[in-house]
Amino acid sequence: MSLTTTFADLCKSFAPDAFAINYTLAKNPEISSQEFESVKTIGAVLEKHGMDVIYEFCDLPTAFKSSAVKVDSPKGRLAILCEYDALPEVGHACGHSASGSMSVLAALTLHKMQQEGVAFNMDIDIIGTPDEEAMGCKVDMCNAGIFKEYDFAIMVHLDGEETRPNSQFLALDCFRAKYHGKPAHAAGEPWNGINAVNGVQLAIHAMDMMRQQVRPETRIGTWIIAGGTASNVIPAFGELEVTVRHTEREYLNGLSEQIKKIFEGAALCTGTTVDVEFYGNPYDDMNQNNRGTALIEEVMADMGLDFEPGPAALGGSSDIGNVSYQCAAFHPKLRLAGEPKVCHSKEFAAAMLEPTIEQTIIDGANIIGGTVLRLVENPEILEEIVAEFNSTK
Repeated sequence: MSLTTTFADLCKSFAPDAFAINYTLAKNPEISSQEFESVKTIGAVLEKHGMDVIYEFCDLPTAFKSSAVKVDSPKGRLAILCEYDALPEVGHACGHSASGSMSVLAALTLHKMQQEGVAFNMDIDIIGTPDEEAMGCKVDMCNAGIFKEYDFAIMVHLDGEETRPNSQFLALDCFRAKYHGKPAHAAGEPWNGINAVNGVQLAIHAMDMMRQQVRPETRIGTWIIAGGTASNVIPAFGELEVTVRHTEREYLNGLSEQIKKIFEGAALCTGTTVDVEFYGNPYDDMNQNNRGTALIEEVMADMGLDFEPGPAALGGSSDIGNVSYQCAAFHPKLRLAGEPKVCHSKEFAAAMLEPTIEQTIIDGANIIGGTVLRLVENPEILEEIVAEFNSTK
């Protein structure tokens, strides 16, 4: 019996625990960096099955780390990443309740396989990585050099339309510009005021002009956080959030410098002052690894999954991009059952409580387990993945 067959059979015995994690998190969503009960729920299941858990890992209050498999003289170090934060208002509309449950299910099964005598040759950890949706705590872990200790990292994310062996992400920077002016009555004495929202508006117009000359892969999003309180008051304060993305970090760095100048120029032209802060962590693009992606395609094919080859088309951004520049990292996508769904929607969140999510969780765990076990059985594949990573980083 192959290791993947053993994994698939043993996985079923731990599935109820994984389902319980998903349903608990889906019914009690906690937003980014507030996942205190979520991490307790996950940790309790890992500890129940004999896995020691390090809480507040990397000095992050809602992060954790646990060893699934530990060996002497490992031929490689593998990490299973686990996400569990939700979104404001729409809950687990990104599916992290189920995605994290897949990672836990895979870790529990691998741990049990070693307990039952399977000879492993690699260390395998599960790392709880909170706050993917807002600040990006994987970036904090990368800044601490955590993933430089690993050769390979993997997690499975849910998708509403397709299954893919890997993802493609845009590098991301986010800014908040706070404009300050002077209040006055808009009808009685407007000449005595300085309109802070004029600074916000002019910055937006300037960025819209900037769009004409940027590369087509660039994405710029804006949100007026504060735009005054009444039409008869010259607003003394206005706040703008800007998210800028591109396929390559180096090009994005240049765009970000240009946007900073736009903020300053808009203030100069409107007589306002501006304070600019970098919001959250900078996300990197995904460093693609063709050998590892091909391996995951083999796993999906053997499982009989209907999937599209290669990484998914450009879409959003994720802090796993930063991980992919410290070790070979993979972010396969698994389609939800039923009709197509839009990620970050109420319908997507509702799917976390549908009975069909249980088979999806099992499938996700088998993608992780099948990939990891192929590396265990064929260490030379990991050597090829690492060699490609070293040639591209």
